Amino acid sequence: MAKNKPTNQEYWEAIKRKTLIESTAASMRLSGVDITEKEVEQIINDAKISLISDKDLNKILSPKQLAIWEYIQKIEETTTGEIIKKTKIIRPTVKQTLNRLLRLKKIERIGLGRSTRYRKIG
Repeated sequence: MAKNKPTNQEYWEAIKRKTLIESTAASMRLSGVDITEKEVEQIINDAKISLISDKDLNKILSPKQLAIWEYIQKIEETTTGEIIKKTKIIRPTVKQTLNRLLRLKKIERIGLGRSTRYRKIG
């Protein structure tokens, strides 16, 4: 048996998603909108991410990730180092959590490099 072989349900979910993207792009192009399937996929992904409420985060984050999220909610801005000190969670976990919260559009990054700060969106 092959490793990472998708289940029958995963296969059909992927087919449904691909069909949704292709048909939406085709419909929009017929309406005169110049759009690619990749752009449609990004719109769908962005819409799906924005639907994740703070309450839903309790279900999808691990206890350590949740501790980091709760800390970020209490302060205006923070750095990776401050999060590590306040939560006593190791740097790799903090970085992974920050990246996940960025992808979920729950926090924003301010600056780059050593001066990078993070704050909650909204």
